Amino acid sequence: MRSLVIRRWNDLREALTTLPDVRTWLACALVYALFLFVAAPIGLTSGLLRPTSPHLSVADALWASLLMLIHPALVEEMVFRGLLLPRNPRTTSRTLLVAIAAAALALYVASHPLNAWLFRPDVLGVFASPAYLVLAALLGLACTVAYFISRSIWPPVAIHWLTVMLWIWFLGGQALLGSRR
Repeated sequence: MRSLVIRRWNDLREALTTLPDVRTWLACALVYALFLFVAAPIGLTSGLLRPTSPHLSVADALWASLLMLIHPALVEEMVFRGLLLPRNPRTTSRTLLVAIAAAALALYVASHPLNAWLFRPDVLGVFASPAYLVLAALLGLACTVAYFISRSIWPPVAIHWLTVMLWIWFLGGQALLGSRR
C-alpha cells in the first residue's frame, strides 16, 4: 500500500513538472475540439448551454477566472487525473488501465452532485441533472485522454478551465449557478 501511495505521489509530481511540447499540445487541442463537437449539441438541446454575455467587471471576471483555474480546474485534475491515473499508461495492462480510468471517471462525475449537495444545495438540480452529468463525463473523458497523451497535468487543466470559463461567462453557467461564481 505504501508503495502505491508513493507511486501516485511521484506520478502527480512528475505530471505537475512536465510541460508538453507543441505537437502534444496540438494533439490535446484536437481532443478538446472533439469534446466540444460532441458536447455542444447536448448542452444546447438540454438548456445547460445558453449563449450569453458576462455580467461582471473585467477585474471581477479576471479574479473569478483565476479562482476557477485553481478550483475546479487544477484541484480536480490533480485528484482525478494526477493522483488516480498512472502517468504512463504503457506501464499498466490495457484491461487494468481501462478499469482504473473508468473508476476515476465515475468518481469525477459523482463528485459534482456530491459537492453541490454538501456545499451548494441551491445548485444541486443543475449538478445532478442527467445532461450535466453526461457533459461532466465527456469532459472527464477528454481530460483523461489528454492526460494519457501528454503525461502532464497541464493540458487537462487547460481543457477543464477553458470549459468552465466558457460555460460560466458565455454559455449561461453564471445564470444557472447564481452570482456566487
